[in-house]
Parts: sequence; structure tokens; C-alpha cells
Amino acid sequence: MVLSQSKNETTLLVKDSLLCYDLNKKIEEENNHLLWIKDNNQLKTIASKNLKSNNYTFQKTFYKYYSIALLNEGAFYNYTDQYQKAINCYKKSFLVAKKIKFDEQCASNLQNIGTAFDYLGKVDSSLIYFKKALRYANQSKNKTTIAYVLTDIGYVYNLKGNTTQAIENNLKALKIFEEVNDIEGIERTYLALGRVFDNQKEYQKAIVYYQKGFKIATDNQLENRQSILLNSLANSNFQLNKYSEAKKFARKSLTISNKNNFETAKAMSLKHLGEIALEETNFNQAENYLKQSAALFNKLNVKNNLARVQINLGKIYLLKKNYKQALIEAEKGFKIAKISNYPAEKKDAAELLSTIHQHFTNYKAAFDYQTLAKNIGDSIFYDENKNIALKSEFKYETEKKESQIKALSQQKKIAELENQRQKSINLFIIIFLVSLVVISFLLFKRYKTNKENELLKISLEETEKTLLAEKKATESELKALKSQMNPHFIFNALNSIQEQFMYGDKVIANEQMGNFTYLTRQILAVSGKKKIPLSTEVDILTKYLELEKMRFETDFTYIIQIDNSIDDEYTELPPMLIQPFVENSIKHGLLHKKGEKNVKINFNFDQKEEFLICTIEDNGIGRKKSQGIKSNKSHNSFSTNSVAQRLQLINERKTGEVLMYIDLEDEKGNAIGTRVILKIYL
Repeated sequence: MVLSQSKNETTLLVKDSLLCYDLNKKIEEENNHLLWIKDNNQLKTIASKNLKSNNYTFQKTFYKYYSIALLNEGAFYNYTDQYQKAINCYKKSFLVAKKIKFDEQCASNLQNIGTAFDYLGKVDSSLIYFKKALRYANQSKNKTTIAYVLTDIGYVYNLKGNTTQAIENNLKALKIFEEVNDIEGIERTYLALGRVFDNQKEYQKAIVYYQKGFKIATDNQLENRQSILLNSLANSNFQLNKYSEAKKFARKSLTISNKNNFETAKAMSLKHLGEIALEETNFNQAENYLKQSAALFNKLNVKNNLARVQINLGKIYLLKKNYKQALIEAEKGFKIAKISNYPAEKKDAAELLSTIHQHFTNYKAAFDYQTLAKNIGDSIFYDENKNIALKSEFKYETEKKESQIKALSQQKKIAELENQRQKSINLFIIIFLVSLVVISFLLFKRYKTNKENELLKISLEETEKTLLAEKKATESELKALKSQMNPHFIFNALNSIQEQFMYGDKVIANEQMGNFTYLTRQILAVSGKKKIPLSTEVDILTKYLELEKMRFETDFTYIIQIDNSIDDEYTELPPMLIQPFVENSIKHGLLHKKGEKNVKINFNFDQKEEFLICTIEDNGIGRKKSQGIKSNKSHNSFSTNSVAQRLQLINERKTGEVLMYIDLEDEKGNAIGTRVILKIYL
């Protein structure tokens, strides 16, 4: 009976594996995602029900098909512009593929995650995932997979302005595609090279590559790719002032994208048609196209293109002398551009707002926006390689529109500055009082919570150990919060800001007051959370260090570095772990040092990516000399002690040191600083 049962089970496994093979082949041959998604749902169901099979060979086979089904599901969401759902499916598929060491599938998932982030306008995240994908692609030794990832990396480098890396990666990919005779891959590379020439303003060369790619897409009936290439041809012709040709390509792309419900391409086509109508002074038609485009980009959450559309709408209303509506649209574009990864939109929005405010005779606002646009233009840069810190800056030329502002009388300028000074003082007083009330309320709530915990401990003796652990964690978080916002730091910061208002640079004072307010709100916001993104922790540290920087003259610098392998939006850690050690470096290491003072903070993973490693290094007087100074003063180092307790609780299931102090010395044994290393279990 046992033998018969085993044979029946094997027969069913063979039948299901063959069915999975047939379904997968059918999905690959079907181009219409609305049709193959039904087969994919069946593939996912069959594969998932066999994942717990006792036969290792069949189990691995079904894990492979389950990963493929999740990847296909992500592709379906990608086709229907549901990018966050697509990312979630790709991540699940990656974990399954990684479990069975299916490197080629791992690369495909990471590549698709990068593509989804690109559609969401997050190019830095795209580059991180594409580089990870290349690592797995090289491990798989699949030439086609390697080439596709190289084109994606080249595409992102082109967006970031790094022409050298863009061309290098695309030419590597093109060589591989030609070796393996991959027609679709060659088409993708032609598109990528066309975009490189677009960025170099060599539009005629770009058109040659787009036309080559379009021919391949047409011959192989790749309609979505046709839409993308037609939009690219429309843009290049538009830049060459060939508006008739540009309209022809944009309308053709719109027809295809409407047919396939390809909303991303449809939004781009409408954007191009609106920009062409604007140049041809057909304002009503331009307004209609751009409003439709804005609605689609808003739905798709494509921030940079949405910002550009809002700016163009503002220009239309400005030209129609509807200054009120122009201001509304321009402000929308400026607000969206703030959260975009492309600073060019923010600069253009600021310039447009400056022009609009001049029409309202609001010269102070016009001057502020023009200054902001100039600063953004001067600060735009691209990062060629973060590992070796090779950065090349490039500046955008901006038109100077200050003639009316210079015509204002000196007396009016002084009155405006005095009024701004009075407002700043009032704002300072309000923020100070609100901060005291909020901190007092927070401390009272913490005190009340501790009392309630003590009563609960008495009434529930059987859970004493669990409550004790929770109490330790709560107390350590309270200590960390106190160390973050202790009254000494608050008064120092506020006094420094007040001095700036009274005797220094009021612009810097305003910026630092903003930093102080933002830092207070952020610390209060994260203090009750179990974990926060690494990007938020770094933001808090930056604002804190900017405030501490006011205590020194010009000899204090700091650097915060995040390793390329870390996705700071998805990597999380408990809040308020790092700041007490940074404060110690400044207070005990640098405050008593003469000459150049600096603090370096570095984040990376360990080899197994189980721990987040944070290294804090200063060039201060060293711990030994600092102890001598502290011995003459009363000192209670509860902040770093509380963090050490929290680290022990976080890493309680892992062995080894979680907190290390290293005294840095020169060749003669003289102290040249201190290094602190924290290991945070993920």
C-alpha cells in the first residue's frame, strides 16, 4: 500500500510539472497580457500547492515555476501601470528564486524592480537595483540577461547626466545582442543611444537611432515599444522646431497607446502635443492636451513629468494674462518638483513664479524665487561613481530678471528687511514656547506610561519577564530621546540662532531656525516608532549636525556616507541610535580640540547582509584625555549607555560584540581620534 501510494504521488507530481511547463510555454508565446494572465494564475496555483513536496527534485521545479508566475504577475501590474504592486510581486519572486539559487531569475526580478522605480521617477533606486541585477546576471553567465541589464544601467546613467558611463554600458550591451542575434535587445539599445544623443542636444543623430529601433519594433509587432519610440521621435523633432513632424509622431503614438491602454505612453504623447500647441501659440488646444496629460501623470505618480506639465500650464495662463491661474499652476509645479529627483523642474518652476510675482508687483517674492532658481542651477551635479567620490559639476544658464527689483528704493528694502526681522523674532518666540509645551507634555506622558506599567506589573506577576523586557526598551528609548533633545542642546541652538538674527546672517539664521523646527518635529515623530527608514535617520543627523556646526567657527566639517548596496528607503533601524555617539564625538572629542575638526559617519552591510554597520569616527583629543577633562566635572553618560542597552536587546539572538570603541593613534602613540562601531541586527 505504501509503495502504491508513493507511485500515485509521483505520477501526480509528474502530471503537474508537465502542466506547468505547457502553461509557461503558452504564456511566453502570448503577447496580450489580458489573455496570458489567466494562464499565469493557473500556473501560480499549481506550483504553490506542490511547494511542500517531499521529493526534492520536484520541489525545486515547482519553486522555479512559482517564481516565474510571480514575475509574470508583476509584469501584468507593470503593463497596467500599477507599479507598487508590480514591485511587491517582483520582490516575492526574487526571494523564491534566491532560495533555489536561480540566478537568472534573481537578475530578472531585480531588473524589473529597477524599471518600476524608473516609472515612479526614483532613478537613484533604479540604479541600485540594476547594479544588483548585473551581479546576479554575471553569476548566471547568461549573455542575453547581462546585456539587458547593461542597457538599463546605461539608461539611468544617461538620466543622471553621466554620458561616459551611459555610452560605455550601452555599447557593451549592443555587442552582446549582436553576438546572440537578439533583435529586441538591439532595438532597446538603439532607443538608449538615441536618448544619449538627445541629452547631448545632437537631435539629428538621436533621430537616426530612434528610426532604427522603430523599424525593429514595427517588424516584430511590438506595439508598446512603438509608442515609446514614436514619443522619442516627437521630442527630437520638437527640439529641432519641426513641429509638423513632431505632431505626426505624437499623434501616431497616442493612437497606439489608446488601443493598448498604455497610459504611460499616452500621457507622454499628450504632453508632447500640448508643448507643440504652446509653441504654436494655440493656447486653448495646449491647455486641453496638458490637462489630460497632468491627470494621467498624477494617476501614474510620475512626479517629474507632472511637474513639467504644471509648469507649462502656468506658462499658458501667463501668456493669456490670467496671472491668478498662472500662479496656481506654477505653485503646483513647484510643489511637485520639490519631491522630484530632477532639479531642473524645480528651477524652471521658480523662474516662472519669479516672473508671475513681478506682474503682481510682489518684488520681494520675485527676487526670492529668482535667487532660488539661480542657486539650483549652480548646484546641479551628477555622480559618476559614488565609491570613489568622483563628481563633476555642470551649471544651468539662467536668465537674470532683476532689473525691476534693482529699481526699488533703498528705504523700501530696509523697511522690508526690518519687517522680516520682527517676524523672525516673533516666530522664534512662538517656536520656543511651543517646543517647551510639547516636550513637557511628552515627558508627562512618558511618566504616566511608566506608572501604568508598574501597576500592570504588580497585577500580572505571571508575565513579569516580558514586562521587564518591555520596560527596559521603553526606558532606553526615553533616555535616547532625552539625549537627542536635552535642554542644554536646545538652549545652545536657540542662543546661536538668536545671535545670528541679532548680529549675523539672517538668511542663515532663518535656515537654522527651519533646521531646528524640522529636527524637533522629526524627533518627536519618530520617538514612538519601533523602526524608521535609514534615510529619515540620516536626515535627522544632518539637521542635528548643521545646528551643532554653529557652535564652531569655520573649522568643523562632517561627512555622512551610505554604501551603494544599501537602499536607504527600505533599510530600517530603531530610531535615535546614532545621535548620542555623534554628540559624544563633538562634546568630548572635538569641543576641546584646536584646529580642524571633523566627524565621519559611514553606513554599510556586513558580508551576509544580516547587520547594518554604522561607523562614527572623529579626529578629536581621544578618550583618555577626554576622561581627564570629565574627571573635573560631574558627568552622567546615560545616553550612550542606554543605546548600548538597546543594542543588546535588538541583537539578543545574535552573538558577538555589538558596540566597539577604537582609540586612534599616530605612529608615536599620540591620540588622533576615536572610532565607534555599532552593529544593528536587521
